Amino acid sequence: MNLTLCLGVDGGGGVATAKKRKLRDDVEGDGGDHARVMRLLQARDCVAKVELLDHHDDHGGKGGEGGLLLMRLLLSSAAAGEVGDMHAAAVALREVYRHASFRGSDPVQRVAAYFADALASRLLLPSPPPPPPPATTTRAEQFLALTMFYQASPLYQFAHFTANQAIVEAFEASGRRRLHVVDFDVSFGFQWPSLIQSLSDAAAATSSGSNDGRGCSGGGGEPVSLRITGFGASTDELRDTEARLTRFADGCPNLRFEFEGVMNDGPEDGRHGRIRVDPAAAVVVNLVFPAAASSRESRATLDCIRALDPSLVFLIDRASDGNPARARNSASLLPRFASSLRYYAAVFESLHECLPADSAERLAIERDHLGVEISDAMAASPDHRAADYWTETLERAGFEGARLSSRTVSQAKLLLKMKSGGCGGGFRVMEDGGDRAMALGWRDRALIRATAWRPCRRSVGKSDL
Repeated sequence: MNLTLCLGVDGGGGVATAKKRKLRDDVEGDGGDHARVMRLLQARDCVAKVELLDHHDDHGGKGGEGGLLLMRLLLSSAAAGEVGDMHAAAVALREVYRHASFRGSDPVQRVAAYFADALASRLLLPSPPPPPPPATTTRAEQFLALTMFYQASPLYQFAHFTANQAIVEAFEASGRRRLHVVDFDVSFGFQWPSLIQSLSDAAAATSSGSNDGRGCSGGGGEPVSLRITGFGASTDELRDTEARLTRFADGCPNLRFEFEGVMNDGPEDGRHGRIRVDPAAAVVVNLVFPAAASSRESRATLDCIRALDPSLVFLIDRASDGNPARARNSASLLPRFASSLRYYAAVFESLHECLPADSAERLAIERDHLGVEISDAMAASPDHRAADYWTETLERAGFEGARLSSRTVSQAKLLLKMKSGGCGGGFRVMEDGGDRAMALGWRDRALIRATAWRPCRRSVGKSDL
């Protein structure tokens, strides 16, 4: 079965001021060197004033040495802050603020501005850090930004398309008519319209049904059942996601669809008990970018996956870089900071190629989606896991890597050819680990990695996390 590509969704300047206010609030409770902090805030004020005047500060240069300087300054600040040298950390950050710009002509300037804000917030927080404050970007703004990013860049489309193709193939191999997908971070549900449509098309193909033009095939094929259990952090968001997916599925008469939203605020060790299990259904687990979870959350998720005994676990995560063993075994901020900085620098560069230099959409995506992700990543506690954590964890827990079919690989390449034409040709599919992994790369750097896992049919003990 060929997977149908479909995004079935229907659909924010005050961030700089809000972040500046947050820094001041943190300083009041910090009790550190007040003069040093105020100098840092003054440097941040200069950046905000430049943005308000819509002046593009090109001191950072167009890539090259200017970009390397900003990267070195950010790493120096993070390293100094980690050893407690707040003076050196603040000095380096002030230099970053002199050259960075949220509206700069160079993507390195822009990504440096967001990392400077996130790093300043972290360094000025007390230890241990309190729970993160409410986001200054509304969920509506984040939804709009993610929608624009989804349409402009092939990054998420590649991830979701690859996962859905593997899910369809696992469902076909099961010989069943019921599919149960457990998504541990359903978010806005952008991944699932294409799966809904593809399952409906396959059901219609078993009879003489014809396309009725409503997005899904009509006709009299034997209906299939799809239930998605989606974990989320907001009741309203889960409700909205259910409404969007249900409306889309209503146009697919040969598919019975059900969405089951589950809040993440319950006891972590009771996740499996909150999932309704259908013994007649093929069960698939969807893990999308799970590395941000803490060790306790990861352990609970793994226990739940074991209890579900899925036919397939599909993992989409950031590709590891540098020294993954060092990042995995260290509670240090610096390896995680450096890895995130390299990743987002590549994403900002790719988006810079996908959208015009003066694009308001690009600015909104960077501010309301990528900027929020950077802030959340830097606010995460030290026990949050390295990018390759789940690969090793699944292996220890009795799962083995499953082969990605040639169809999955070829269709991913076709999708990329169709969707990345406006991005300067910098995206490419990287086949990794033989036929058991596939990555999406930007130029010579792998950004995200897709792998499929199946339970080993042997007895295994409980792994140590």
